[in-house]
Amino acid sequence: MQENRGNRFSWLQLWDWIALFHRVVYILLFLALGFAIPVKNRMATWVIGFIVINWAAELRFWDKLKRVLQDCRRQRLLLFTILYFIYLIGLFYTKNMEYARFDVTVKLSLLVFPLLFATIDGRVFSFLRINYIFLTYIAGCLAASIACLVNAYLGYLRTGDSSLFFYMTLSFLHHSGYLAMFINFAIVLIVFLTLKNLHIFHWWHLVFITLLVVFFNLMVVLLSSKMGILSLLVIYLMMALLFFFKKSTRMKAIFPLAMMAILLLFLLFLPQAMARVEGGTKVVENMDSVRADSDESTGERILVWKSAWNIMKQHPLFGVGTGDVKDALLDEYSKRGIKYAYSRNLDAHSQYLQTYLSVGLAGFIVLVAMLAWPAVLAFFRKDYIYFFFILLFAMNILTESMFENQAGVVFYAFFNALLFYYMPSGKNRGLS
Repeated sequence: MQENRGNRFSWLQLWDWIALFHRVVYILLFLALGFAIPVKNRMATWVIGFIVINWAAELRFWDKLKRVLQDCRRQRLLLFTILYFIYLIGLFYTKNMEYARFDVTVKLSLLVFPLLFATIDGRVFSFLRINYIFLTYIAGCLAASIACLVNAYLGYLRTGDSSLFFYMTLSFLHHSGYLAMFINFAIVLIVFLTLKNLHIFHWWHLVFITLLVVFFNLMVVLLSSKMGILSLLVIYLMMALLFFFKKSTRMKAIFPLAMMAILLLFLLFLPQAMARVEGGTKVVENMDSVRADSDESTGERILVWKSAWNIMKQHPLFGVGTGDVKDALLDEYSKRGIKYAYSRNLDAHSQYLQTYLSVGLAGFIVLVAMLAWPAVLAFFRKDYIYFFFILLFAMNILTESMFENQAGVVFYAFFNALLFYYMPSGKNRGLS
């Protein structure tokens, strides 16, 4: 009898050690993913694969189900999977199943991360602090920025072409708009984490942090993403207002205002970046006169948006189907003679339009809700990191279809699930 008890104890102990091993693996993989997202899509894909394998190998599916049933926060987290299921419904009335399968595969993170965070053992988060993931993410943004500059410098030594330091030729790891968005979120993290913990830093820490933010400002301007620059200006302005209208943080408003001034100075003294902004502004001012053969990025987007709007009017309720959206856009480009967009197989260049085109009004409403609902919650709970993450993403998907690219899907799905899980009920993570 005693021997049986001893055996049972040994097996239970082994089972607990296995669970501990899986928790450690989760921690290491989450830290790795934070670094990988801004660095390389393929690296992030491998890390996600290992996370899913660890989740499945962990077994304990009954425990996972009980965690969801017993915790309202975990149940609410699963609401973020609704959009993915709407895309699956869109498969039933699509013709191009090959593209449809590709599309739902790219968007799989919209299902994986809410499910993962809703079912994961809470003891993982008793060891893993969210700030550690933030730090690896900032390190990833720094590594990606340095890699882009080194690559541009080596190209410059060979060719003497200074344009290698700007726009798409600079950003060889991601589309320049995506990398600018990643860096902007890193700036949000640096500002709020630093100002919250200002009392623990020495002066030389603050000098290094300031120089890092200045460097990231420079990178955003060099990347020459118009929405990247605009969204960073909006973020700095809103930060300054938040700090100024709270008496205890009023002096802290100086920092984002100073960074905004530095960003504008970089823009003024880098003519190639300034030329892109001025060119885009002129196109917007003369929107009705944009020609069908325009290859300027803002003019190209206006033509694409008009095409998307025309398709939406023909399919106002259900869209054209998950797999037929690209074919519908190409047909419309062909009819309108928009050669550049047709030759490049361009999507709708706005996730709001792209989602409406694909899965109709229901998909559009869910997309807006999954941005507006957590943004309002985060703002009133003073979780400003989460609020600015949503604001940043919502602005960037005005001009990019970021759920059509794995870099955008993983960035949103991972950080949205992470921040929602960690969102305090009443505490203030963003400001002390």
